[in-house]
Amino acid sequence: MLHETIYLTVPDADGAAELTAYAPDASPELGEGRLRAAVIICPGGGYGFLSDREGEPVALRFAGLGYAAFVLKYHTAPRGRWPVPQRQLLAAIAHVRTNWERYHVDPAAVVVMGFSAGGHLAGCAGTLWNKQELYRPLRKRSSMFRPDGVVLCYPVVTSGSFAHQGSFDNLLGERRPELEELASLEKQVSKKCPPFFIWHTADDTCVPMENSLLLEKALRARKVPVELRMYPHGRHGQSLADHTVYSPEDLWMASPACAVWVQHCDAWLQRHFGQHPAPGELPGKAEK
Repeated sequence: MLHETIYLTVPDADGAAELTAYAPDASPELGEGRLRAAVIICPGGGYGFLSDREGEPVALRFAGLGYAAFVLKYHTAPRGRWPVPQRQLLAAIAHVRTNWERYHVDPAAVVVMGFSAGGHLAGCAGTLWNKQELYRPLRKRSSMFRPDGVVLCYPVVTSGSFAHQGSFDNLLGERRPELEELASLEKQVSKKCPPFFIWHTADDTCVPMENSLLLEKALRARKVPVELRMYPHGRHGQSLADHTVYSPEDLWMASPACAVWVQHCDAWLQRHFGQHPAPGELPGKAEK
């Protein structure tokens, strides 16, 4: 496994973001020419901190499933005001795509995955990747920053009546009145968005499920492929929803019924980005 940390500097940021790679090696048994989908993971934390439970444990799980996984430690408030975190994620996408050979990654299968406020960040990449304010200072063509897929886990989406107020306060600060409509993802969906996989729990009292429902409705209205999984129970912040992401004293918070999201997400990723060799043929380059 290639395990390294890359430091990404973007305009207007106070210091560098950290992108940590967990990229499985190529080998004759696994296929030396095999190209994997990449998953760039954005932990949540209300744009005020980054949750450890939604970073490395998730990367290790998806690396174990055969993906090249990356964890982005983007800036949070007060350093991480709009558009700094958004540019940091776009820079991460461009870095992985540019270095696809090093990581054995299919450059046409770079997926962003976000949890809670990290889901909002990943959703920004999926809806606003061609927004000039975000990408032009990074000095690459906009297509370098477009994710090929978006995975959102109990995401912050809307700045409207179902908003997670703290996330928008932390991200937008004093500019919230000016920017909150732009940052409301369901209002930024276009036909140029990549496919989405979204999951939420019906009884989430921190970030209401309506966030995901509003985004799904907007995506379907514009004929963007979307799969929504709504699980009946689970408090906010489930991550992998098992013993690997909770301390022993907090294990009671886990909702194991939600853990199936990983299986559902893996199946979705394979449908969109997996290898599908014909019977008797050796696997080749990942298909779109």
